[in-house]
Amino acid sequence: MKNAKAVMIFSVCLVLGSLQSWAAPELCLADGDRVAPIWVAPGESPAVHLAIRDLMRDITEVTGHAPALIVTGAPPAGAIWMATATNPDAQAALSAGGVAPATLAGKWENYVIKPGAGLLVAGSDERGTVFGVYDVATRYFGVDPIANWTGLPAAKRTRVVVADGGVTVATPAFHFRGWFLNDEDLITGWHLSPERRRLVHYYFHRPIAPEVYEKVFETALRLRCNTLIPGSYIDLAAACDRQIVEAAARRGLFVSQHHTQPLGVSAFCFRNYWHDRGQKLEFSYMKNPRQMEEVWAHYAGLLAKYPNVIWQLGLRGAGDRAFWAADPNAPKTDSERGALVSRAIACQWELVRKATGAAPPATATLWAEGSGLHAKGHLRFPAGIAVVFADEGATQEMQADFRDIAREPGRNYGVYYHAAFWGAGPRLVQGVPLERIARNYAAIAGKGDTYFSILNVGSIREVILQAEAVAELTWHSAGFAPDAFLRRWCAREFGAAAADETVRAYQAFFAAYVQHSKSGALLLDGIPRFTGKALLATALDRDTFPAYGGRTELYKTLDRYQPLAGASARNFRAVVEQATGALARIAPERRPFFVDNLLVQAETMAGVCFWLEELCQGTRAFTTLEVSEAAAHARRAAEALGHVLEYRKRAEWGPWANWYRGDWRMNLPALYEDTTRLAGQWAEWAALEKK
Repeated sequence: MKNAKAVMIFSVCLVLGSLQSWAAPELCLADGDRVAPIWVAPGESPAVHLAIRDLMRDITEVTGHAPALIVTGAPPAGAIWMATATNPDAQAALSAGGVAPATLAGKWENYVIKPGAGLLVAGSDERGTVFGVYDVATRYFGVDPIANWTGLPAAKRTRVVVADGGVTVATPAFHFRGWFLNDEDLITGWHLSPERRRLVHYYFHRPIAPEVYEKVFETALRLRCNTLIPGSYIDLAAACDRQIVEAAARRGLFVSQHHTQPLGVSAFCFRNYWHDRGQKLEFSYMKNPRQMEEVWAHYAGLLAKYPNVIWQLGLRGAGDRAFWAADPNAPKTDSERGALVSRAIACQWELVRKATGAAPPATATLWAEGSGLHAKGHLRFPAGIAVVFADEGATQEMQADFRDIAREPGRNYGVYYHAAFWGAGPRLVQGVPLERIARNYAAIAGKGDTYFSILNVGSIREVILQAEAVAELTWHSAGFAPDAFLRRWCAREFGAAAADETVRAYQAFFAAYVQHSKSGALLLDGIPRFTGKALLATALDRDTFPAYGGRTELYKTLDRYQPLAGASARNFRAVVEQATGALARIAPERRPFFVDNLLVQAETMAGVCFWLEELCQGTRAFTTLEVSEAAAHARRAAEALGHVLEYRKRAEWGPWANWYRGDWRMNLPALYEDTTRLAGQWAEWAALEKK
């Protein structure tokens, strides 16, 4: 009776709306304490039902009232109707809503939102319907698609109407579009999973907690992504990792693998497999080809159980390095190395076809040495394998093979790109300007390499702006304008009144990076971290530092990085001042995300670069026996890092408590401890010198 009453009220609301506006009849979705029920066609997939669950939560948060869910009978007037063209039980609802099923048949991730007797959400396939469901949340209820990473509640509404003609969304520009959670220490440490992985690795000893990866999957789908590499060193032999892949599959997402894990096999998987069989074998395709192929076949069988897999093929060594880096048996020439990689890929492809009984989507990601071998013409790929070009992580610019290799007719191509990068960075901050992303993706689309796009998002929170930008441009790449996107994004996140000032603050942030190399690399946060860490290691070694202090290479490091770090620190200090001024223009309830996403990151860059500048000055002073001056610089370096550690606690409010607990990679707390120890050591020596 309650559901019937709600339907009757909304039918009346529909009629009244049409009397008020002849040109654009209004369909009420919420009015006071009444909200439209949601009808879902029988036979819809779990992915559609999970998206509807999220929409019901959204509507409840926005209106304060939970919608009824109707799963039987015909779709009632005034309700939100959910139907998928591939679902036989949804055909009547599609026709009743004014959408001929044939217009959606066979299309990839299309959807229609059409107001009429109800609000019809119709997808050509399950993901099309899922994307339509989330579009309703954003389009009509004002739900921020990245709300899981802002921590901000949705704005309340007492009345929600559909006064437009709906929308028809066609096939996306890129076929597969998604994210790679990589070196994911922050999101792993944020909510610590009680489970442990069976691998000896300081950074990857725990899986991502279920409540965290569900947030990632939901956000990806809200931004109309369809593919995830859901973490580093996923092992399907482990229950905790199977849960991650199973959760992604329930959401309708395609799942792929880290480029160090062809067919899901890492060095850890290989060693565990043979350890369980009483053998200790070297992870080497040269030395143990038969045993390697046995493990590939085993994991191919595990992966084949899942419905939406994009198979990763290739041959790399342990620790994300070339296979020959730690294998004395490996060939010495590029042509021989390329031949071995090609042979491995051909073998893996046969194993995939045998395990699946088909030729499913498969990629070979040409990262690092793979790009070099490909550029020289040393790699061969079986028919059916998509070749995935990669940017250079330190520059985020596409590499030579992307520019020079002729595309084979009939072969699919794609891209692996970095918004986050362990090494030079960015790591704790966002560092890839939208203009650079837009320029590279325009070149990618221009070459027709639109089969596959995977974006390395690290722990995602720091680079959510870039993640959303790439999601938008891979959906409809033509005409993407980074400045216009940034302004829309700032207006949505910080309010229209603050849009201009916040846009200028973001532009100033990206302009503050100093050039690190002629190839276009910027001085991102990883560079001062590694440079300063090396200086600390040298200075804290009592045996080697006095002798090392006069070496030419040390002075080359100091001469290069001291001015770069100083200029960067001053630039980002100015950004902090500008952003602090912009903060006053933002409504109080929206300020926390601006602090998290810009101010904390600017303070981090300013502090880390000032730390490096002071370390350089202190090291230089110590080598000239100005020990008191060296101690003063080391003390100021420690203070700079201490300020960063204290200031970034502002980004650990409310739902973000313990966000930096997982700072295991950059590990600023350890750098602070070592710098403090060095300052104390030099201060002791300075005191002895005065006696």
